[in-house]
Amino acid sequence: MVSRIGREIEISPVELASQIAKKVEIDLASGNPDPNVMPLREIKEAYQEVIEEYGSKALTYPGAGGQEALVKEIENSYLPLLDLPKNGKVVITSGAQHAIELLSKYFLEDDTIAVENPTFIETFTPLKLRSNVVLPISVDSKGINVEELEAMLKIVKIKLLYVIPNCHNPAGVTLCEERRKRLVELAEKYDFYILEDDPYKPIAGETPKPIKYFDKSGRVIYVSSFSKIIAPGLRTGFILANEEIAEKISLLEQMDFSTSTINQYVVLKLLKKGVVKDRMRYLYSHYSNKMKVLIDSLEDEGFKDFNKPSCGFFLLLDLKKDSWKVFYEAVKRGLSFVPAKPFFLRGGETMARLSISVSSEEKIRKGVKILKEAWNSV
Repeated sequence: MVSRIGREIEISPVELASQIAKKVEIDLASGNPDPNVMPLREIKEAYQEVIEEYGSKALTYPGAGGQEALVKEIENSYLPLLDLPKNGKVVITSGAQHAIELLSKYFLEDDTIAVENPTFIETFTPLKLRSNVVLPISVDSKGINVEELEAMLKIVKIKLLYVIPNCHNPAGVTLCEERRKRLVELAEKYDFYILEDDPYKPIAGETPKPIKYFDKSGRVIYVSSFSKIIAPGLRTGFILANEEIAEKISLLEQMDFSTSTINQYVVLKLLKKGVVKDRMRYLYSHYSNKMKVLIDSLEDEGFKDFNKPSCGFFLLLDLKKDSWKVFYEAVKRGLSFVPAKPFFLRGGETMARLSISVSSEEKIRKGVKILKEAWNSV
């Protein structure tokens, strides 16, 4: 009595591990930004200023595609901070995951797509549910394997490639510039679109130019969010796409009216006041320091099988044992992380995603010790 999507949808391993994390002492599972560094004072002031300036207008239905003032501010002042030229049109969405849901509706109807292996399960799910065939492409320390991708493209026609170029979730790697350029060349040659999911760029420090930077014909759709740089509860993100795609996505966005009007004005205020720009360098340093603690702690405990992330929240560790078994032992001892098999279309049974975002440095160190105890007990 339900659709195929209704039959196939199931709980994300991230949600499961996050629910369990609420009941344990140490959370190395969550993808939430560190609550201790959210700009609460600035957000509170922005809400007050928005109400005073806009009055009831800030509480009306949002217009299709976002408030014009926010769209212009992103195009004129924020895109340059992300090394993005204005080679398209901005559409405001209710975060990056909403953007990907809308793009899935627009592009896919039992089509063939390609994704990184591993990929982020919660953004991948809407793509998968609307696809007929999903092809996994390996990821190494430099990002997606473009040679493997091209070999596949010589045999199979795809409509869309989904990639996370910076601070990959869950792999932690950053795509090198040479491969970014090559992806655009392949999209032109083999006639497909690239969905560039880039919520971590604002906190990533120095990274190569976005894939969208090299796009001259509208093949790349860029998706970003203010969740990591400000706060995820504001549910404000955007896409940058060619005019035709942007117009259609605006119409789809209007169907659910989910992008809060007042939150858009709050983000606008924080952009205009320089809060977003000021936080970029600070948050990169903050999370980099915590990641170094995680890396050093893992090495101290004898864990060696991982790529060292240069930015972001996540590190993908090969436990060399069934990660679900280690997970349940860790939970008994007060630690939660995310068993990463569901992030993989092939393999991944021994992989674990560890997050540094919400735990203190002290708890990260303690969490790794618990992980080793749990590992020893399996």
